[in-house]
Amino acid sequence: MNKVLIISYYWPPSAGSGVQRWLKFAKYLPQNNWKPIIYTPKNPYFEVEDEKLSANIPSEVDVWKTSIWEPYTLKDKLLGKGKKHIQTSGVILDQKSFRNRLLNWVRGNFFIPDPKVYWVKPSISYLSNKIQEHKISHIITTGPPHSMHLIGLGLKEEFPNLNWIADFRDPWSEYDLLDTFHLSYLARRKHKRLERSVLQNADVTLTVSETWARDLKRLGAERVELLTNGYDEDDFQNIGKTNDKFIIGHYGLLNHLRNPKRLWSALNDLCEEHKDFNEKLEIHLSGNIDHSVLSNIKSFPRLNLKVKELGYLSHFEVLKRYNETSLLLLLLFNSKSGIGNYPGKIFEYFAARKPILAFGPNKSDVQKLLERVNVGRYFSYESDDIKEYIFDLFNSSNKALINYEIRDYSRKNLTKDLVNILNTLR
Repeated sequence: MNKVLIISYYWPPSAGSGVQRWLKFAKYLPQNNWKPIIYTPKNPYFEVEDEKLSANIPSEVDVWKTSIWEPYTLKDKLLGKGKKHIQTSGVILDQKSFRNRLLNWVRGNFFIPDPKVYWVKPSISYLSNKIQEHKISHIITTGPPHSMHLIGLGLKEEFPNLNWIADFRDPWSEYDLLDTFHLSYLARRKHKRLERSVLQNADVTLTVSETWARDLKRLGAERVELLTNGYDEDDFQNIGKTNDKFIIGHYGLLNHLRNPKRLWSALNDLCEEHKDFNEKLEIHLSGNIDHSVLSNIKSFPRLNLKVKELGYLSHFEVLKRYNETSLLLLLLFNSKSGIGNYPGKIFEYFAARKPILAFGPNKSDVQKLLERVNVGRYFSYESDDIKEYIFDLFNSSNKALINYEIRDYSRKNLTKDLVNILNTLR
C-alpha cells in the first residue's frame, strides 16, 4: 500500500470544521490503496472536543504526535481565559475591549503566519527522520493554520524529490480577516513572501472553491487542483421530521460578520401577520454565538421567545438535528473571502435533503453552486424579499425530502479524485 503523510493541526478529538476534511479523506484512502499517516500536535490548543469523531479513523491509519508550544497558553497563564471569546482563524472577533484589540495586534504582527509557527522547526527535524525510516514519498499539508505549509516547505527543501500537496482550506495573504490583526507593512509583506514560497515549491496546490483556485494561480502556484469539501454517506439517515414546528436552524459559529439582520426582521413580520406561523416558528442555534447577534434577534418582540440556544453539539448530534429542522441557514462572511468560501456544512445540507436559506456576497461560488444543483435560495444580506420564500416553505404541503444529484460531493468520490492527483505525482 502506498503511503502519504498528512500534516494537520486539527485531528480528533478536536471538534469543528477544520478536522472534517482530512479525517474523511483518511477514512477512505485505505480503500484506494493509500495508507494515511497523520502528523498532528500532542497537545493542541482548542476549547471544544468531540470524542465521537475518533470512530471515523480506520485501523490502517497511523498517527504521529509531538508536543507543541503555543503563545496562547502563555497568554492564558498571564491574563486568564476569562469568558470564551468568539474566534475564527485565531482572531478574537469581539473587539470592544482594548485588551482584545491588543491581543489581535500582537497575534498578527509577532506570530507570522500564526502562533503555531514554533512547531515548524521541531516538526521538520522529527519528520525528516520518519520520512527516511518509513520511505515516504508523498506529503500533504493543510492550512490554516498556515504554519503547516512551512513544515512542508522545510521538508521539500531537505528532500527535493518529495511529492508535496499544499491544501488551502482558506486563503492566506488575501484573507480579509487579516485586517482584524492591524498588520504592519512588514508583517503583511512577510505573509506574502512565505505564501509565495509555499505556492512556488509545492508540486500541487489544492483548494476548495473555484474563486480561490483562480486566486492561488494568480499568486504564483503552478498547478492548482480543486477538491471541494463534501458529505459522508455513512453519516446520514434521512428519516424526516418528527415534530410539527417550523424550525430554522444554524449549527456552528455565528458572529457579527455574518448576521442576517433582514432575516430576523422578516421573521418578526411573518409572526405578526400570521398566527399559525407565530405558533410554530422556532429558531435553533448551537455553537459559539456572538452576544450581539443574540441581542439583535431578541430585540424583535415576536422573536424574543423563539430562540433556543442549544450550546455545544457534537458533529453526530448536529447531524441528528438536521432531521428535525425545516429550513437550514447557510451564512457566509459578507466580504471578499465569502465569495470563494464553500462552508463544509453546505454539502452536509445537501445530504440532509432539506431546504437551504443562504446569505452572502453577490456572485459568490455558493450562489452559483446552489443554482447549479437547483436547491435552496440565496440572498444578499441587503435583500428585502425574503418573506415570500420562507412563507412558501412554511405553507408547502410537500413534506417529502428534497431530491437532487449530489454524488459528486460524497467523501468516497472526492477521495477517488484525491487519489488520482496523488497518482500523478509518482
